[in-house]
Amino acid sequence: MDRKTDRIFFKSGASYMTVLIAGVFLFLSLCALQLMVSTITKFFIGVSLMLLSFMLNVFLGKLGFYISFVLNFMQCLIHTYEYLKFGNQNAAFLAAMAFTTMMVNLLMQYYITRVAAKITRIAKEQREERGRRINKELEEEMFKRTSLIVSHERSGSSTEVTEAIGRNIASSLDPLTTLPSRDMITERISRLIADDINAQRESRVPDSECSPFTVIYLALDNSEMITRRIGHNSMDLFIQNMAHKIREAADPSDMVARIVDSDFLILERRKLPLKDLNKYADKLTREASRAFEAGSDSMNVNISYGFAMYPQDSRNASELITKAEEAMIGTPSSKSEQMLSGDNIFDGMTKDDITAVFDNAIRNGDIYMVYQPCYSSERELLGFEAFMRFEKDDVFVSPQVFIAAAENTGYMRRIGKFSMLESLNTLSEINKINPKLTMSVNISANQLKEENFVRSFMSTVAASDCDIKNIILDLPEESLITELSGIRSVIEELAGTGVRIALDNFGRGYSSFNAIPLLPVSVLKLDGNFTSDLANNSDVRILTASAIDLMHDTDIRVCATGVGEEIQFEILSGYGCDAFQGKFLGSVMRNDALKDFISK
Repeated sequence: MDRKTDRIFFKSGASYMTVLIAGVFLFLSLCALQLMVSTITKFFIGVSLMLLSFMLNVFLGKLGFYISFVLNFMQCLIHTYEYLKFGNQNAAFLAAMAFTTMMVNLLMQYYITRVAAKITRIAKEQREERGRRINKELEEEMFKRTSLIVSHERSGSSTEVTEAIGRNIASSLDPLTTLPSRDMITERISRLIADDINAQRESRVPDSECSPFTVIYLALDNSEMITRRIGHNSMDLFIQNMAHKIREAADPSDMVARIVDSDFLILERRKLPLKDLNKYADKLTREASRAFEAGSDSMNVNISYGFAMYPQDSRNASELITKAEEAMIGTPSSKSEQMLSGDNIFDGMTKDDITAVFDNAIRNGDIYMVYQPCYSSERELLGFEAFMRFEKDDVFVSPQVFIAAAENTGYMRRIGKFSMLESLNTLSEINKINPKLTMSVNISANQLKEENFVRSFMSTVAASDCDIKNIILDLPEESLITELSGIRSVIEELAGTGVRIALDNFGRGYSSFNAIPLLPVSVLKLDGNFTSDLANNSDVRILTASAIDLMHDTDIRVCATGVGEEIQFEILSGYGCDAFQGKFLGSVMRNDALKDFISK
């Protein structure tokens, strides 16, 4: 059990330490007084010490118990020495009282620990029940989605077809991803098995008529833990992105379904050899992991897979799915195995613990800023985008994790202020070399909802002595879905100061064309996941060209992030994209490398 979660009282660190220090001081004072008073008073003080020990034990948790135990043990030794050295009978009785207090405290601590554990378990069960209720409400709301066309089956020897999902089976679709649900794919597998059994019965050589297939179970490891870190809404976006990546990577003849949460099932009927089947599953896991990447940022995750084959593993649909899930254990994707993840750094921590981690990280330089260059289509340096990094003991904590922790604990204001001050000071320095270079700084909806944010921002600008016209504030697109009404006035006030507003992460989840005219946005930043499919997906190319044209018609510049290949750069340049970021053009760098980079 966590050292602090076993407390029933004084959850706050400051109040806890105050009571602890006061209790110890009072105990020692009473012990000193006991040595100088009369016999009767000694017993009254002894009773007071017993009560004080019990209070330390009850109100201060395990640490209070340990300190109380040590203090009573010292008291017992003192009175024992007094009895053995001077033959004082009263000292023997006081030593017995101290020893009794130690034993009673030991028994009390046992039961207190059990009560605290029960309270923690009940609270956990309540959180899980609330999560299930929220998921159910979300599913009921998303269930209103209409049907769509799902490509999943090859008919005959070579013809690929798609089936229109009509009203009669629309209820079998997963409402979040619009993929087939567990019921739908289970029914499909059962039908395949039944058809195969019937074919074997009618054939004179049943084995030759057998039509084997494989079910591949693919799932995100520790999905519940990740959901607690980033929230249900963010996790839903990642699941939608996973569904898209898996569907695009899967063979057109395969049926892809969402089983539950971030678990997916692929029905494979191409009779692949075991070696090729493993390669295919590795490909699916690699593509699924791309759902957690955006430009130079990536969320460290593990994605596992397992498979079961018909007819050798089972002749029952549900059992095949179960065996595929069981086989999934111990098969992480090759990419995920190579990642060093610090994403569990906050596991089991209280709010005070997390705040202490952030305090130490800022003080020790574990949290720092890096900068990625931004170029024009002529490859002229336009400026930089600032990113925050958290590195502890040579292990990186992904931005999604530590930003979510900061927001949940109320630390976002300090981290945001740190990021803003560091970035604008850097801008001031690089503008001494090139006064035209800009700096993009990420802000969250929570920051915009802070009281007097605009005043705080302007104070930081004044302190850094930089040109406000060179500052670009990047607002995540997701904020327009959930927070527009609460932040619109602040964004308009910011725009009035001369700073430029950019809409970041466009295309990562929900698209917000209808909200853009409502805000003073001057830059639209295409998400890396959105642009990564340009070379291979004509639909994405058409959508990208249309988005760029539409933005230009409204005098909004377009910046493409996550540009990792030259072909992506060339396609985007041809569409008239204004600015570019990505590993193909330049990786992130620390502050001390910027001056040399600019001077080249």
